[in-house]
This record gives sequence, structure tokens and C-alpha cells, in this order.
Amino acid sequence: MLAALLATVALQVTLDDRVARDVPAAPAAPTLIAELEPLAHLLGSCWRASFPDGQASDTHCYTAMLGGRFIRDVHVVEGGTARYSGESIYRWDPRARRIRYDYYASDGGHSSGSVEATPTGLNFPDDLYVGANGATLNLCTVHVRDGEGYRATSSARQPDGTWREMWTMRFTRVGPAPTAR
Repeated sequence: MLAALLATVALQVTLDDRVARDVPAAPAAPTLIAELEPLAHLLGSCWRASFPDGQASDTHCYTAMLGGRFIRDVHVVEGGTARYSGESIYRWDPRARRIRYDYYASDGGHSSGSVEATPTGLNFPDDLYVGANGATLNLCTVHVRDGEGYRATSSARQPDGTWREMWTMRFTRVGPAPTAR
């Protein structure tokens, strides 16, 4: 009886060891400060959408950083005339009492703005993009959660103060975000 019990335990240990080696562990859920929770659904994943003309795609990968006090969004646009990439860092601004971000682009441009949670997703109401040549563009983007993904509609402020929609793209999860180096 004891021999049978020991054989069963040895087999279970062997199976447990094999499973531990063959199956990658699920990534730990990122911990965020409470103020960044509106962005939590994006974390740990890469999201991709095609531009309306179908010529290029935009991929964003979101990871928590520095103990969940910041979020990094690394994105790459591929398939267009030239590869373009950028990185955004999201943070809680305690003085303004809102989520803020700064964006840095591979072409030398940069922008900053804020993020607001809405009942259906996220609103980026006040992005001021400054190109490498100093030209500015005021942008507004709205994310609406859509099943397993989200739709992002970006608009640009016109010289007369009105807004013109630039595009709407549907982002879907394409895999896990790369782990931090």
C-alpha cells in the first residue's frame, strides 16, 4: 500500500514538473495605481488596426512601468510610405487631477494631452502635436470599447475652430505586449 502511494506521488511530481516546463506561466496581472485604472483594459496587450485606406496598420503595445505609477504605449505604423513609431507615457497628474500623457515620435515630433474616462471608453480631448518643423496640430481622439476591441476616432481642429474627422479605426488585440527589458 505504501509503495503504491509513493509511486502515485512520484508520478504526480513528475507530471507537475513536466507541466511546469511545457506550459508558460500566465503573466502576472499588472498592478496600477487607482487613478490609472481607466486604461487597465489595454495593459499587457498589443492592439492593431488598419488605416481606412488599408495601406498601413498601427500597432500599440501597453505595459505598466515603475510599479504601476506609469503606463508605456509603444506604437509602430507599418505599410505606409515610411515606417513611423512613437512612445507615450501616461501618468496621474495630482495637481490637475487627471491622467496626462506625453508622446514622442520617431520623426522628431511630440505631443501632450490628457485622458478622460467615459461610460463607453476613453476621451483624449486636448492633444497638441508639435512636428519636428514646429508646426502644430490640435487633435481629439475618442476610444469606444467594442466587444473585444475598441474603435478610435481622431479629429483635427480646423483654422476656423471646427473639428474635422481624420479617420476611425477598429483596434483588436493581437497578442501580449513584450515584457520589459
